[in-house]
Amino acid sequence: MRRGSLAGVSFALLLLWLPVIAGPSEAQAPPDLGWLGISISEVGEDLADRLAATFGPEVGTGVLVVEVLKGGPAERATVKRGDVIVRLDAQPIWDVRQLQRTIRSQPINHGVILTVLRDSSRVTVPVTIGPMPVEARAQLAGERFGFLVRDEEQRDAARGQPVPTGRILVAFVDPDSPAARAGLRPQDVILQANGQPVKSLADFDRAMQRADRATFLLVERGGPQSPIALTLELPRR
Repeated sequence: MRRGSLAGVSFALLLLWLPVIAGPSEAQAPPDLGWLGISISEVGEDLADRLAATFGPEVGTGVLVVEVLKGGPAERATVKRGDVIVRLDAQPIWDVRQLQRTIRSQPINHGVILTVLRDSSRVTVPVTIGPMPVEARAQLAGERFGFLVRDEEQRDAARGQPVPTGRILVAFVDPDSPAARAGLRPQDVILQANGQPVKSLADFDRAMQRADRATFLLVERGGPQSPIALTLELPRR
């Protein structure tokens, strides 16, 4: 069984090439990405040993379902938290990145069959691929450069519910990432991305379509003051 430590919960989910828009006058909607609506991680050592004892050492593959998101394709298909996905159609699943890439490349509304290990059973689950929602796309856009974003919210006194303020905050910065090296910090407010105003996660997602190996952010830090310009660059290979 492949060994691995618990990976970050997936919005999770990591390093997908995003198309570059050729010029500022050629803005277009980004292509749909396939989505299951699950958070996943690599299979840890203890679980790997338990699976090998139940299913035999030849099981050899899989990723763990950490969370099933409400209303998503996986929930409708009865995928469960704790399932270990070992196959998608005829393709064995080895790790988180492989499953992410495979799902994101699937056509929307296309049906696939997941094979999962659940308790002591091997179960097949038909799932219809859905479109990735804007919140997940926005996380994916920043994740390439090592940061995650979120809506800033305030409580609506009349309804007692949180509502967006029209400001996008940096929620997390990987300390070993282009974002950290450029000086981006948690709680920075993103004012612009690649020259485009950012007031929602959808704005951020669209603006980040302009990013190839570098992205430009204008941020506000610590209250009203002069905006801070940051350029985040992916390392050359």
